Amino acid sequence: MPDDATLPPPIVAGLPMPQFKRIGVEPISGACGCEISGVDLREPLDSETLAEIMKAFEHFTVIVLRDQNLSPEQHKAFSRHFGEITELPQAPIYGEHRDMQEVRREAFEPENVVPSFEHFHTDSPFLLQPPKCIVMRALEVPRWGGDTAFSNAYLVYEHLSDGMKALLDGLQVVYSGAEIWSKNENLPPEKRLRLRESHDFTEDQLTNTHPAVRVHPVTGRKALFATSAYFKHFVGWNEAESRALLNYLQSLAQHLHYHCRVKWKKDTLIVWDNRFTLHRGVHDFKFERRHLVRTTVKGERPLGPGDFSPKA
Repeated sequence: MPDDATLPPPIVAGLPMPQFKRIGVEPISGACGCEISGVDLREPLDSETLAEIMKAFEHFTVIVLRDQNLSPEQHKAFSRHFGEITELPQAPIYGEHRDMQEVRREAFEPENVVPSFEHFHTDSPFLLQPPKCIVMRALEVPRWGGDTAFSNAYLVYEHLSDGMKALLDGLQVVYSGAEIWSKNENLPPEKRLRLRESHDFTEDQLTNTHPAVRVHPVTGRKALFATSAYFKHFVGWNEAESRALLNYLQSLAQHLHYHCRVKWKKDTLIVWDNRFTLHRGVHDFKFERRHLVRTTVKGERPLGPGDFSPKA
């Protein structure tokens, strides 16, 4: 048996574990996610610390920072390190902050008031430039339950057969959020989602076509980008064919060996990469309030396998 000194670095989130000197990093699972310690986001971040936070974000796709009692402006200031903050057409805004959203379920409300979706998904894939990441903080959470679970879409893709990869590499997906309001209005009042009442997006901005396999714009690493939320069909496929393949792909994302799960506490802040990580809320609580606030960081237009060219 080889001793530990001769073994390669341990693998976590599909790649060798990076080294960190300025922050504490504890992986949540072998698949994705880490908790970061030694950082107070109320204070300015020096360049070395910020670089390590970004390295953890890129590697683990989900980062968790506890005990971050931030004002809305401090929350937004940290978010801007990741990119430009953007609005979403469907997500309710947080108070007077049009550039923040809230995820809220009152103690007396049913589960369905929050669009948690029954499968792992990415947020707002129907936009031309879907979100890069979500920066979410807990204001009030249940004593038990109400976690958020994540699935590493890199690993889902990387564990596919070569034949399935070749098929998916050439597919495009049509996503649309245009019908969500009309569908919601047709539901009984007790089954309606809490949606934003009005927005400035045009009808054309709510439907777009993206690659089924998304490529990281810097590393070239590939991930599955075909999920059920807002999904219409694969380009050139009919609905029945599209749903059959999508259902299979969704079943893979449910596998526990791709997951991490984060327990919310008051002032917990999570940043997840919406491009390469799937997520879902776990509504396993009743008669308690769950109130989260978030910013959404604008992403690039998704690159497919044929769009990526490594930088020299």
